[in-house]
Amino acid sequence: MELRGSTVVLYGTFYALGEGEAERRLEALGARVADTVTEQTDLIFLGLGERGPIPRTDEMHRTPYLDEDALLGMLERAEGAKGAASSAAAEPPPFLSPTALAAAADSPALHALLDGADWSAFRPDRDLPPLRARLGDLERSEGVTDAHRLATRRLCATGEARLLHPYGHDVEIVGHALSPDGRYLATGSWVGDDYDAGGVLQIWEVTTGRCVNTVAGIAGGVGWPDYGRTLQWSADSTRLAMAHRTNMVGVWRATEAGIDPIAAIDVSNGNSRPSEFALSPDGRSVYSHCGTNGDGGLQGCLVPLDRGTLSWLPCHVETEHPYTMARRLPEPVRKEFDRIESRSDDDGFRVGQWIDGPVWSPDGTRLYGTNALCVDAKSRRVLWYAPATLARLSPDGRLVAAVTDRGLFLREAADGRIRCGPFALGKPRSLRWATGRATNRLAVLTPGSDTAPPAVHVFDDDRHVGSVSIPHPEWADDEKWAGDRNAWAWAPGGERAACLTSEGTVEVWSFADPARARRLRTVPAGGADAVHWGAEGTLVLLDSSCVRFVRADTGEVLGNFPFLRVPEGPRPVEGEAAEELGTGIFALDDRAWAMTLEPDAVIAPPGREDELDSVLTWAVGCRHAWPVRWGELRVLPDALAAADLPDSEDAEILREYRAELEELADSGAPGPWPPPNTAVLDDLYEEARRSVLPLDQDRWGFATGPYLRAAARLRARHGAQPETAMVLVEDIPEVTDRLAAASDVAVLLARAGLTNPARAAFDRAEFLVTEAAGKQLNADTASSFAAACHALGDPARAEEWFRRARTAITVEPNPWDDHLAVLHAMLECGREDLARALLADRSSHPPVGYHSEQEWLVYLIRGGRIDLAREFQRLPGWEVPYEALTALAEAGRPDLLEGWGEHNWAVGDELVAQAHRAAEAGAPPLRPLTPTDRDIKELSEGYAELQRTPHSQRQHPIRLLTERAAGCGHFSAVLDLLRLVPLDDEFNGRPAMAFSALWLALTGFNTPPW
Repeated sequence: MELRGSTVVLYGTFYALGEGEAERRLEALGARVADTVTEQTDLIFLGLGERGPIPRTDEMHRTPYLDEDALLGMLERAEGAKGAASSAAAEPPPFLSPTALAAAADSPALHALLDGADWSAFRPDRDLPPLRARLGDLERSEGVTDAHRLATRRLCATGEARLLHPYGHDVEIVGHALSPDGRYLATGSWVGDDYDAGGVLQIWEVTTGRCVNTVAGIAGGVGWPDYGRTLQWSADSTRLAMAHRTNMVGVWRATEAGIDPIAAIDVSNGNSRPSEFALSPDGRSVYSHCGTNGDGGLQGCLVPLDRGTLSWLPCHVETEHPYTMARRLPEPVRKEFDRIESRSDDDGFRVGQWIDGPVWSPDGTRLYGTNALCVDAKSRRVLWYAPATLARLSPDGRLVAAVTDRGLFLREAADGRIRCGPFALGKPRSLRWATGRATNRLAVLTPGSDTAPPAVHVFDDDRHVGSVSIPHPEWADDEKWAGDRNAWAWAPGGERAACLTSEGTVEVWSFADPARARRLRTVPAGGADAVHWGAEGTLVLLDSSCVRFVRADTGEVLGNFPFLRVPEGPRPVEGEAAEELGTGIFALDDRAWAMTLEPDAVIAPPGREDELDSVLTWAVGCRHAWPVRWGELRVLPDALAAADLPDSEDAEILREYRAELEELADSGAPGPWPPPNTAVLDDLYEEARRSVLPLDQDRWGFATGPYLRAAARLRARHGAQPETAMVLVEDIPEVTDRLAAASDVAVLLARAGLTNPARAAFDRAEFLVTEAAGKQLNADTASSFAAACHALGDPARAEEWFRRARTAITVEPNPWDDHLAVLHAMLECGREDLARALLADRSSHPPVGYHSEQEWLVYLIRGGRIDLAREFQRLPGWEVPYEALTALAEAGRPDLLEGWGEHNWAVGDELVAQAHRAAEAGAPPLRPLTPTDRDIKELSEGYAELQRTPHSQRQHPIRLLTERAAGCGHFSAVLDLLRLVPLDDEFNGRPAMAFSALWLALTGFNTPPW
């Protein structure tokens, strides 16, 4: 969008610009700065931390929001275009001239040259390739010399080199893209079990087959499983756009290691998956496949992606906007849109079409879609549309190959005019253009049939020049959920190509004479589902868990990196140390762990030093690989030895965990699992309690309060030491929650005949009533204290508090929530008469059921109040969950199962048989259970499977195994598993698992019990 003629509104303080500077510079560029947002507002700029006025008006919903960094970028670009360009400083000369490098005839001469060079002038992109090439020649003639080691030391001293391993992806790769110059591969992975840990981006130097940059912790992960083109390069191979955080698009510099994008857009209105997008050739704007309000026209928007963040709800736009596609359509295009698909809602809103699989023309003036749609980028108007099932723009932007039911057409990209066709080729599945040719060359991959095998047909511009039978896997470009799968890759210039086959190989072909194509060689594909042809004849073969680099002319493997391997035994560090240093840990092979440490050390098993050169590299400037064998790598046997390194920040961190490292070193080979079941229920209560103590209660108090309260009730109901229930109560952060919990405990202890402990709990509740003075007590808290008053012999006061509780009942946010809280308190203290009176008051009942009816119904059934449970089961909106049916079976009531579970799939023969067995036994099962031999076997098998699972994907299996151990009463196994989960400021990790174990052990259900 041009600032001249646009209307903008500024909110907040712009610290980088200074007071009034933003307005002055905007007006100098011809923008109008308004005070309030109206229908004429084009952009809103927000100062740091500013969110804009709340609530937002309709006009504000329709207007893009940009932050201060985005404003600075727009100002600088506009002012530069206006002619205020600054004179760039002259490029300093190379730190060593090519002539001097060539003249150094041997290692002493080169050593002297390097020793006298000005390394402060070293620039990796400019100076490293010739230096690396010269040292490579020297190694071939003399081996690794002092000149190699000196150069490596100096590179490390400049701060440009860092030791890097290739195994940054700890979950499956979900996206990849080769840079336009063929020199770099980008791979991205989504999130593991820990969503907050983010995803990983890796940049690989193709010609060396080494990873040169790893960026871990990208918010929300990179891309999405099975979604294609979620990584895209700018034309100059310097900027990389990625779908991240589910529905955002951000751009990163490939030579930087920052986890935050330099620019990002959020325009999807909360999509649950990534939207298609297309990064412009200059890498500073993006077309996004978003829905916009309209009348059946072209959807999507074209927005800046230069600096800063843009947030917008384009679905609210009802008129023309400089960022949306033009609403006006050529009449033939509109009719075609209507013919293909016409959807409308009750308000007459009609959804139009998108630019499917969008790509830019090389000059950045047009957008093209795989549906053969062409749009002018400046006016955002449709230039032509010739519906196709598949279409591809040629690299020079002159031709579009389009597939329809009639066959293959070649069209002029400028106006859509048919140049030639149709060619009847048998339903083409994939179209691939070669780059770097004066004459456009196209490969058309077609499937096999009853009369012909799969084939590849080659076109030069509009001429069919040859065909060859290749057993390619017949993947379709337009197939949904195919991700970045790709079977065909042209070499630059189109003289050669590589094709994945259905036989698990890669065939390399010569098309120097396309009429007489020759297969040059066949190499193993290793399970790859994508092939790229990179710089210097390097093939890249990859799938979700492996990246390989192979020389096309010889088949030599430059690098083979299988991910997600899990060797047996512990890693070099575990626990919190692994949380801090985990990015350096990697599997050297299927048997051994290793770990890099800054600046020049690695932990690896003895005798494996020579293998490290095929895995590690010195990554220089995040773009170039430098052989490890050229340096003086320090190889250490374990983390304890590494902790003694004198000049390593990583070693300093290790020293903080020396006690844990010594314990890990002394642990020896792991014994059989599960361990002997020596832990008791008290240990599990204490683990659950301790797990919530470090949490930020401002953030997690809403969860810790109810969970501690439920645990305190369980403790009072089942514990032999009544005072321990009050320990849990006192850890509850909010005073009103603490009051309710103390009251609950007082009631339960009084019912158990424990008068003195009950009185102590009630005295604490009375004190908390005073402390809570001035706070609004909800129906739950008031009724809990009322029950305590009744249980401790003060019925008059109880009546008063029950009246207050009934008055406080609301139907928000959960209609039955307050009703059940009051009913529960009444039943607990023996006032069933009050409970029935409240239940009989149908006028106060919400019209819908309760979202957690299972806990309530189980409470009633297990308390012997089946008649009350039946009444709730018959209320409008109530269901009979499987938990209630299980409780009926445990209670020995097969007679009720059929009627209550009449429409429930959970009522099967096994449940009915369980009910009959319980009826014969005359008592429900006694919890916690005692583990059986079968339980031990299943736990052991589950743990063995866990050890084969990558660490980033273990949290969910640990949760499931913990639940299984808790359900059968194996508390030692539970505690062992809980310690595998980091104890951080995250309730949904170890704390939630610990409390779930309590619920399962004592109730059989994984929910906080009544």
